Amino acid sequence: MSPADAAQTAGIALTMVGFALICSQLVVRRLEWPPLQLIRAGALVASVGFAGSILANSAWGLWLCFFVSAGGMGLIFPSFAALAANAVDASEQGATAGSIGAAQGFGVVIGPLAATLIYDLDPRLPYLVAASLLLLVALWPKPPAALSLTESDRATAQSAPD
Repeated sequence: MSPADAAQTAGIALTMVGFALICSQLVVRRLEWPPLQLIRAGALVASVGFAGSILANSAWGLWLCFFVSAGGMGLIFPSFAALAANAVDASEQGATAGSIGAAQGFGVVIGPLAATLIYDLDPRLPYLVAASLLLLVALWPKPPAALSLTESDRATAQSAPD
């Protein structure tokens, strides 16, 4: 592929990512699923997209896989923040949101650097690692009920007589 064709293919792939992220936000609003369910579904969808990227042998295939991957990640990002915010008291939510933002920013920096290192071993390896980790997230055992309580659930539990 010529440099001009590669640049055009990458530009369209990134456009598909942006479009998928917007679409997934619209889906999140309509589904009204709890955050953990959205994280599991998003991880599964993104895992399929990253795994498909390994097999893509055309620009169209790559664009489709990037769209699917980003659609899944678009379900994960807001759900992860909501799950973290629901896990702490109202007075701790600002610090929690800041920590989540910092962790996501750290991932945006470290992820591509790590992928570049393993890309030299095999160009498909970064996609395989991403797909595997996301599949692990999707299949991870459900946390104990106490960890999945919302703030209103905790307030109700605390105000209930013993």
